[in-house]
Amino acid sequence: MTKRPRAAGSGSGHRGLRSIAPFALLAIAAVVVTIVIVQIIATARRSADWPGFGFDPAGSRTNPTETRISATTVQGLRRLWQTTLPDVADSSPAYLPTLAFPDGTTHDVLYLTTKSGSLVALDANNGAQLWAHQNPSAGPNMVTTSSPLADWASGAIYSYGLDGKVHKYEAVSGAELFGSGWPVTVSNMPVTEKESSALNSAHGFLYVTMASCCGDTPPYQGHVVAINLTTGAKHVFNAVCSDHTHLLQPGECRDNGAGIWARPGVVVDPVTGNLFLATGNGPYTADQGGHDWGESVLELTPDVGRVVDSYTLANPNDMTPQDLDLGSADPALLPAVPGGKVPYLAVQASKEGVLRLLNRRNLSGQGGPGHIGGELQAIDAPDHCPVLTQPAVWTDPAGGGIWVFVTNYCAIGGYRLVTSPSGDTKLQQAWSVGTGASSPIVAGDEIRGRPLLSIRAAGAGSGAAPPPALSAVLAPFTGKAPSLSAAVSTAPMNRGR
Repeated sequence: MTKRPRAAGSGSGHRGLRSIAPFALLAIAAVVVTIVIVQIIATARRSADWPGFGFDPAGSRTNPTETRISATTVQGLRRLWQTTLPDVADSSPAYLPTLAFPDGTTHDVLYLTTKSGSLVALDANNGAQLWAHQNPSAGPNMVTTSSPLADWASGAIYSYGLDGKVHKYEAVSGAELFGSGWPVTVSNMPVTEKESSALNSAHGFLYVTMASCCGDTPPYQGHVVAINLTTGAKHVFNAVCSDHTHLLQPGECRDNGAGIWARPGVVVDPVTGNLFLATGNGPYTADQGGHDWGESVLELTPDVGRVVDSYTLANPNDMTPQDLDLGSADPALLPAVPGGKVPYLAVQASKEGVLRLLNRRNLSGQGGPGHIGGELQAIDAPDHCPVLTQPAVWTDPAGGGIWVFVTNYCAIGGYRLVTSPSGDTKLQQAWSVGTGASSPIVAGDEIRGRPLLSIRAAGAGSGAAPPPALSAVLAPFTGKAPSLSAAVSTAPMNRGR
């Protein structure tokens, strides 16, 4: 791969000038899958990598260099192109701009992992398919909802296959890269385990999380694999039977569950470098000296070799029978709180429809892992509905206020962090919009999500296409939406995460 030079003063991960800066939306209508790219016309444009689901390893879903999208320019958004994919892509694309191809052309490229395990590369400027690669499958009816990870520095794209392996591809040609352990096995039970989450990378590791495959059919054990990007060597943390530090074989662990299936997989603390993740339904025995970590938020060392800290619901073993996974989202890591007694916080959403504010330097308030309870605050998610999406975090560049934007099938909510004169910090809901949405992102002065209608057209259950949903652009302080062109606002969407 021919690498492009860094633009002076652009900073790590933000390079180059391009004629357009597309924003990608996954759109699903019936069985036809399309990508809709919207473009804003402006005089000065700078392109930034969006290498994975969360934009950065911390999963903020906020591009701080995006300045073109604002209340005054948003009406310039228009649909640039639409294309049909070979299969449903129930995930967000990765994006690398200004890649030099052997024929002398330069392309901005979107990479998508489809549910059938194929990796597709599209030209972000016109939707043309540049290449596609179908990974093998461990069996029929296997699916993944993973997002790929694009690494500009090495010129590689990483994508989960349906064979229990992570595959590595050359970003320009799409050729699979072998050697140094690649492709890397991340599950010995690929028929009953799958990668539901996005891939993430930091510290020279690729992070891969695993959960159940088809209806929580055992055997499956939630686990995270840290793969050395240079050597392909791997380290494993099992969320049940955590005393085993290798990939489990069928029957090796008597317990099942604690899948790690939140959209980001893991998020990386930008201060300590440690990993945060949340587990779903499953047994919890860590407070009794056991090795099961169901319904928990875990902080792990970068090599996943040690549990640094944990937060677990006060009644973890009552949650699983009700299917109220704490791990339906990952912790949203907040920036340092000025004047707060607890400067470093995280917000944990859940299927309960509750947001929990956690001290990420002392998750349970008891000074280490293996305790239950200890959240600083519990507050309703929008309309008290389950959250299967990932919140976005934004700091107001003018006033310094910290905001968290949460979406679910019922509503979109804007929450601000409020600190009292005595230093006590709480989440406070500032606004709510009664429209369901998938995981939001923040760009410039606006929040952008993929709102969804909760109704379907007559006959939708018999194969008719659902009615088109709106593509929302919301002001962060009020949740109010400026008008959009019909070509953008009627982009068809599905009930995604």
